[in-house]
Amino acid sequence: MTMFQSFVLSPKSVWICWAEDPQYWRVSPMQNSRFSQKAELLDVCWLQIRGTFDTAILDKDTTYSVLRKVHLNPGSPDLIKQEGEEWLALEVGKFQPAKVSREITANLLDGTTHWKTGLVFAGVEIRAVSA
Repeated sequence: MTMFQSFVLSPKSVWICWAEDPQYWRVSPMQNSRFSQKAELLDVCWLQIRGTFDTAILDKDTTYSVLRKVHLNPGSPDLIKQEGEEWLALEVGKFQPAKVSREITANLLDGTTHWKTGLVFAGVEIRAVSA
């Protein structure tokens, strides 16, 4: 058994609605981070980010936490309360591979009609939290 593993799904390895259009998203490298890229939301009405992960490589008896690594640019609407320049690790949930199907999906969705801007997404982290 491997203890306290961590896996990262980068913005390029998840599906981001409208990410292929530079009018809505800007993807760029991240310096000095275990996350290789970041996707900056410029302006969209429909916000959706979905990542899928194959649990077959994980230890079946370990509990894992699924986290989204995000940041809000200054002046962004208050989607998430944040102070300073820190990146936030927002826990989506926890799971044990022995108790779920082979794949898990993390989905961020805001389909309301107001426009969103300023969210910076670095990726999804799957982190072992206990054995």
